[in-house]
Amino acid sequence: MSPEAAAAQPRRRLALAIMLVAVILLELAARLTGQHQVQTLAWLAMAGVVVLNLRGLGMREIYLLTLCSALAVLILIRMPEPMLELGPALDQASFLMTFILLMSLLFETAARSPSIAACGVYLTSQPPGRRYYALNAGTGILAVMFNLGVVSFLVPLIQRGIASATPGDALNDIRERRQVSALLRGFAWSVTWSPTALAPLAVAELIPGVDRLLWIEYGLAVFVLIMVLGAFEDRWRFRRFRPSGVRRETPFPLTEALLFLAACAWLFGMIALIVWLSGDGVVFGLLLACPFMVVGWLAVQGGFPRPGWIAPLRGEMRKIVVVGLPRTASVAITLATSGFIGRAAAGQVPAEQLAAFLQLDAMPDFVFLSLIPPALSLFSLLALSPIMMAVFFGSLFAALPVLPADPTLIAFAISCGWALSMTFSPFATVVLMVERVAGIPTRRLTWVWNIGFTLLASLSLVGVFALLTGGT
Repeated sequence: MSPEAAAAQPRRRLALAIMLVAVILLELAARLTGQHQVQTLAWLAMAGVVVLNLRGLGMREIYLLTLCSALAVLILIRMPEPMLELGPALDQASFLMTFILLMSLLFETAARSPSIAACGVYLTSQPPGRRYYALNAGTGILAVMFNLGVVSFLVPLIQRGIASATPGDALNDIRERRQVSALLRGFAWSVTWSPTALAPLAVAELIPGVDRLLWIEYGLAVFVLIMVLGAFEDRWRFRRFRPSGVRRETPFPLTEALLFLAACAWLFGMIALIVWLSGDGVVFGLLLACPFMVVGWLAVQGGFPRPGWIAPLRGEMRKIVVVGLPRTASVAITLATSGFIGRAAAGQVPAEQLAAFLQLDAMPDFVFLSLIPPALSLFSLLALSPIMMAVFFGSLFAALPVLPADPTLIAFAISCGWALSMTFSPFATVVLMVERVAGIPTRRLTWVWNIGFTLLASLSLVGVFALLTGGT
């Protein structure tokens, strides 16, 4: 790299950071004021992020941007009023970009917390008898704050823990498979209940009449069911595996766990307060609470309320915004383009005619709902990200004059499809992230390590939806 190019990098990164912050602020301002002009500025800031990050785009982002352009041209040609289709698609894109950027700020803040690090070490050092449950449930809980960042945080801990506990052991590959699979499954199925998961927030924005609290209750119950089934599948598959040696148990970090729970309570309390004061939904409450959560958490880590806490706060905020946030730009573009494609493509499909062709009205509710998750996961094999398919399905059902089933159950079924796709599709973002941080090929992680679990989970959903609908 030439000296001129090296000197230009910090300036380009700073410009990108400023543009990313502009997307966040403008999207929040648009939702606060309802002004179309502000929303248009958010779209322009989003385009600015793409331009400033051109050198950082991979093949996936280029493919998705090309698909966005093709869809936009198609809409401009076909539709007499193209902005009626393009506007909602751009809204979906800017919402998803803002959401992942705010989650990135939250992850960067949580990653600096000693209490979070202590909880992560505890989870990855559990004895074999309870390790699956600890990693599965612990990943789901940590994902509330970390979102996708929990993978890049915990997977290296797993690999280092195995290497240090049993160096050179021939069974270490099996240990890695079991622990990484438990983590992946816990993250995947946390999207069915987590208040900060992307799937529910994206779909809840699309389908009217969704009861978010009831959805969380369904999700928690199914999360526990799938965790037990996954532990059974893991134990049966490796029933001949007999670990040797003595593992040193790590004591439960009670203080650190209480601090993490206090941070969660603080976040959810702010969300509830914003919802109560504004009369808006949980989605808006989460978006608005995140910046306050980040600043408050960093202030506490810097020594607040003792004197001298402002300087560390400024330093950490600068690192997070200028260094950490630009690293999320490519993922943010991926999610934004996926949201645009899902929403715009659904607008080009005649929803009523398709529903009539598939005879959705004549289909029993539990059959219809049970078909959504495997259909979504199968579509994800077309190199279409799960978020894109979730937005597509949500938009498609929202376009129907009468929904073929209860809206909350439809939304819940879509999130179950998202969960299935994360252990089935080699193109899922979380699977690609595991490959990046751990070097595990995506096809091995999905089609070799987790295909049996995915099929078992898919079949179990038939019984779940039969129970929830009374078999109708």
